Amino acid sequence: MHPLRLVSAVLWGFLGLRRGSEHQRDLQSLKPVHLLATGIALAGVLVLCLLMLARWAVAHA
Repeated sequence: MHPLRLVSAVLWGFLGLRRGSEHQRDLQSLKPVHLLATGIALAGVLVLCLLMLARWAVAHA
């Protein structure tokens, strides 16, 4: 399990764009628990970035 491959699979999953062959390869090599944990972590990072951007925009408006 390569961490960049795991992050890549989760990010492509966020977009909903995935080739069938890559999806099958990920299903065979990545564990669901790792995908879930990475997905939750990346979603949290996205929310924090959006909150910081909103605070910055309000402070500089």
